Amino acid sequence: MSGEREKSGVFYGWFVVAACFLLTLTLGETFWSFGVFFKPLEDEFDWSKSLVSSGYTAFLIGYAISIAASGRLVDRISPRPIVLVTGLIAGLGIALCSQVHSINQLRLFLFIAGVGAGPIWTVASSTVMRWFHGRERAGRLALAVTSTGVGVGALVFAPLINYFIEDHGWRNAFLYVGIIFSGILIVSSIIIRRSPPVQEVTSGSGSDAGPSRRPAPAASVGQMIRSPIFLGITLVVTAAIVSFQALAVHLSPYAQEAGVSAGSAALALGLLGGFSIPGRILSSAVSDAIGWRKTLALAVFGMALSILWLLFLDGGWMLYCFVLCYGVCHGLRIPAQLGIVNDFFGVSSLGVLIGITTAVGQIAGAFAPYLAGFIVDSTGEYSLAFIVLMVVLVGAAVVSVVMRERRPASQ
Repeated sequence: MSGEREKSGVFYGWFVVAACFLLTLTLGETFWSFGVFFKPLEDEFDWSKSLVSSGYTAFLIGYAISIAASGRLVDRISPRPIVLVTGLIAGLGIALCSQVHSINQLRLFLFIAGVGAGPIWTVASSTVMRWFHGRERAGRLALAVTSTGVGVGALVFAPLINYFIEDHGWRNAFLYVGIIFSGILIVSSIIIRRSPPVQEVTSGSGSDAGPSRRPAPAASVGQMIRSPIFLGITLVVTAAIVSFQALAVHLSPYAQEAGVSAGSAALALGLLGGFSIPGRILSSAVSDAIGWRKTLALAVFGMALSILWLLFLDGGWMLYCFVLCYGVCHGLRIPAQLGIVNDFFGVSSLGVLIGITTAVGQIAGAFAPYLAGFIVDSTGEYSLAFIVLMVVLVGAAVVSVVMRERRPASQ
């Protein structure tokens, strides 16, 4: 296979989209599924909620370090070796969790898994945007499809992991998840390849721009990351990640304490990712109509309103209403936070910029599950933790609305 098209005439970028969909599928397997392991670990070792959450914090710290370090690497070399190494390291870390006998072992093994998983999001998003550079409408759809992998992964793996735990125990469940993770990434590495060279262009009027395009200003990475728009994007992404990471760990135990069965709570966690799929797909049409910036503001504000509903949880039907609303808004946000970076700064340093925004968000988000657990351990309930998350998201929505649409000055 050579060139941009196969003999069938199909643009090879769509095969890359399929490979990157598999990559993001594994993020749904990890980010959305730790909450399913929460109660078994808590019951097995009699650990507090904050202590169990610290294992996931270690995963996120490893993830943040790795994604920050890999950003420039993704801009310079083929994604194939990165994906292959990623799959082996992350799969090993997850599988080693099956041998845990202390909290420090859990932290260490999940840290290793996080280091391995770190480059996945940057590789998937930046590779797809490079392949579809200059194909604006197709590129929006390709980015939306790629990001749906996370939602599909959550929808599939949260119930599947719960089945593994119930029928084979949590130790074997960790082992199976590690093997599946590595297998998926090995398959993806066979398909994925680096994009052909592209001529750098960006939208003519920022994130709400139409189809007209012009040459990008010659700004350095330093100028880009110091620009007000980049700082605003990073702040909004960080707030959203903090919310997501806290809920990914605590939604299942919170629902069970509210009287929902373990199986239904695991299903709800999976549906939270599953319902993000229509949001990710809709992001293409919504951004065509109102632009990435307003799409981002709409999504984050919707996430805040969803958490307000969660405060009054009383039974399974209210839980499923929450996962529907939050999931759709969360899905709408993901392509928006990527698209706005691409629109303002182009593709030349896309891996670095996505890596920085995500790393900052993940570093802050790494402590969100622990702090939420600490609040619950201290107050005996989740209300205060959820109110804090809601306030943070409302603030992020305001930032999205007032961000000035201005690029960094050219050199």
